[in-house]
Amino acid sequence: MTERTMTLKQNHQGAALRGAPVVLLLSLMLWLGGCSGEASTEDAAGSNSEVTLAEKNGDGAETAEASSTDAAENNEEKPKKKRERSTSVNAAKAYRGDLVIPVIADGTIRARHSAEIRTEIAGRITKIVAREGQSVRKGALLAKLDDRELVMAREEARAKYLQAISLLAIEQDSLEIPTRPEHLQKQIDELAALERRGVISRQERLMREVALDVQAIKDGYYRTDVMSARSGIAQALADVERAGLRLEQSEIRAPFSGVVTGLQLSPGEQVNALQTFCTIVNNTDIEAEVGVLESDIAKLETGRNALLFVPALNKNFKVTVDVISPRFDRDSRTCEVLLRVENTDGKLRPGMFVRAKIAGETFPDRMLVPREAILTRDGRPLLFKVEDDRAKWLYVKLGPQNDSVVEIERVLQGGPLNVDDLIVVTDHLTLSHDTKIKIKKVVPIDDEWSHTE
Repeated sequence: MTERTMTLKQNHQGAALRGAPVVLLLSLMLWLGGCSGEASTEDAAGSNSEVTLAEKNGDGAETAEASSTDAAENNEEKPKKKRERSTSVNAAKAYRGDLVIPVIADGTIRARHSAEIRTEIAGRITKIVAREGQSVRKGALLAKLDDRELVMAREEARAKYLQAISLLAIEQDSLEIPTRPEHLQKQIDELAALERRGVISRQERLMREVALDVQAIKDGYYRTDVMSARSGIAQALADVERAGLRLEQSEIRAPFSGVVTGLQLSPGEQVNALQTFCTIVNNTDIEAEVGVLESDIAKLETGRNALLFVPALNKNFKVTVDVISPRFDRDSRTCEVLLRVENTDGKLRPGMFVRAKIAGETFPDRMLVPREAILTRDGRPLLFKVEDDRAKWLYVKLGPQNDSVVEIERVLQGGPLNVDDLIVVTDHLTLSHDTKIKIKKVVPIDDEWSHTE
């Protein structure tokens, strides 16, 4: 029996290392039963193999369960740390500057200079140079009338003048013409000064000047003027100048630079004196006429800066207040204010609608932040200041504001606010205190009054 036990132990040496108690129990049972033969040995070996496999499987399950338990214990001892996410925002810098409350007024563009061009004399149009919508300079020729008779009249007047001056030249050889004395001019100046002070009347001044001139002629002065009148040279010279003037009037010229409009006549037409030929509008030096409410007019002064928006061009113009009318319109209760505009590119047209923002009440040297930075929590205004990549709330007291910026009178809670501190202006509706943030960009403050070129 001892040999069977040793043989059994040798067959199951590997399994005995892990399940020795079970093998010993089976060996004892075989010894007590007196089992013998190759079949019993094979059965016992098969049974032992099944038990050993079961033991192996059981041992592996226990090992896996133990490993899982150890891993769970390790996880409980060392929990994973969650990564904090950051919110991307835009920011702007707080600054000190003047806070301007603008006055809003609507109106239209108008030309400062516009005139109807009329013919000064009657005649027939021989040539029209100007065209509808043409830009012309001051003094440019617009049209011309038939001037043949006018040229002849001027030549006749000049011939009479030459005849008169030749007679004067012959008589003047025997005349001694003294120069005009200085004391005579001094007396005339004194009479003019007495009139300005109210000592003598205008009529009295004229009578005294006549007396002085009569005495000067008796003394031998003004002899050339007397001879000119006697020879007819003075009248002849006046006729020459008159003929020259009428010849100039046969040419219709632009009184100032502008654009030709309303051209009504054609070449060959006979026109009368003072008949309308066209209209010239100065579209370079123009102005905006806006109506300011009676309640706002006290805030304005001439020379104040203004921004003029023209919707038709979608463009702003920097202008100044030129004129504030002393009169109010009874129906609209508005006052007329004129703003000069330089129309350098010629795109502005009289009659265009405009909206003006005129610098009104001004609060100098204030701490300012963009309006979009202000939030309201529990009925209290606050903003978020950037500090060490964190959003720190500041409860503040607000002052005056315009469309772009608002004054921070003081910080009520949360810390100081200084110049150049970064303030969150976007994506801050759901921010909380001490939230981690990432600044996408620092945006400029769009304040037309504090940041002008």
